[in-house]
Amino acid sequence: MASFQPQKPYFLGHNCIEFRRMQTVFKKIPDPIALRKSGVTVKCTELVEHMFPIDASSIDKSLPVPVGTQLHGLLSYTLAFGDMPYGTKLQSVRQLAAELGIAPMTVSLVYQQLRDAGLIEMRQGLGAFTTRDPRMQSDDKLPINALRSDIEAIIAKAEALGVSPMALVSMINARAQLRRPGAALSIVFVCIFEGPGRDYVEQIRPKLGAGDTVQLVTLDSLSNPGPEREACIKADLVLTFLHREAEVRSLVGAANILSLRFIPSQRTRQNLAGLDPRARVAAVTHFQEYIAIMRPSVREFAPHVSDIRVTWSSAPDLREIIAGCDTVIYASGADHVADLVPTNVSCFEYRHAPDPGALENALIPHLAELRQMKIAQDAGSQPGAPSAMPVIA
Repeated sequence: MASFQPQKPYFLGHNCIEFRRMQTVFKKIPDPIALRKSGVTVKCTELVEHMFPIDASSIDKSLPVPVGTQLHGLLSYTLAFGDMPYGTKLQSVRQLAAELGIAPMTVSLVYQQLRDAGLIEMRQGLGAFTTRDPRMQSDDKLPINALRSDIEAIIAKAEALGVSPMALVSMINARAQLRRPGAALSIVFVCIFEGPGRDYVEQIRPKLGAGDTVQLVTLDSLSNPGPEREACIKADLVLTFLHREAEVRSLVGAANILSLRFIPSQRTRQNLAGLDPRARVAAVTHFQEYIAIMRPSVREFAPHVSDIRVTWSSAPDLREIIAGCDTVIYASGADHVADLVPTNVSCFEYRHAPDPGALENALIPHLAELRQMKIAQDAGSQPGAPSAMPVIA
């Protein structure tokens, strides 16, 4: 019986063993008893298998980013920057899908994308393995390494600001989607007053794509059928205030509506914080029904001010209250109040602004999702285009 001459120690076990008989590589492990009978000394050694590490908690299904996109970003980044030796085995499709609680098809598609990008290799009957050893690659061979310091810096900044890693991934993925051409969106912003509404649109515009269009309509204009209501119905997205969503929805029906949170603007907060503690303040709302919120709204940023009188813009005693105060704060829409204020009396608007957190965490991901849907619809409507594959998550 021929004897085996292993060129290096080999392992007996179910994981993967390679040994040599002359110049022939064997992938299957023969019966150890047969090996001993042939005069081969069998050396058994514990096999420490390198397994690609994946933290299941890194995939956040509550985010508006598809889990497949999250998984691809996680794996591609780790493969590019992680200290993974060549040949490190990735979990099987079914194993990883079970660990993450997602469909095997989603994992399979991600693995195919990673294989096409040259980050992993598929070995017949064995699974997926890393193809590159980061320790053997130089920066000039991996252009992506030029981003290493920038990525570390943005992660550190996000941590300092209290932004979670997955929220950061969501923002980056969504922003990347916005840079893709060919999916311009039509957007309608439903405001209460045109003046502030125009400012809100300009503050939101940097988050939009270059080809996106925004039309401004007032809530009052939607009360009756007309071009404004029709614009909302036809738009890809209708934006409005959080507290006005139900009202807008009742007027435009099944339109795609996203309500945004607004907060006091930075200038408003600064003006309130800078008030003299001895100031006699008149807080004027435009709508009578909102009079109760004026005092706490002022005190939120001016807790040091105690003398606050509240009224509304058409109140009979408006002039009298203004005359007895040395600071007047009026809500958006009550601009005419400023004309009643003497020149020696401080006066400013209590202006709001879109919450930056809402823009980053709600608007941008939603726009990316709409953009993807529109691209798929446009592709499916072209003659001879294949049917769109369903998204599996």
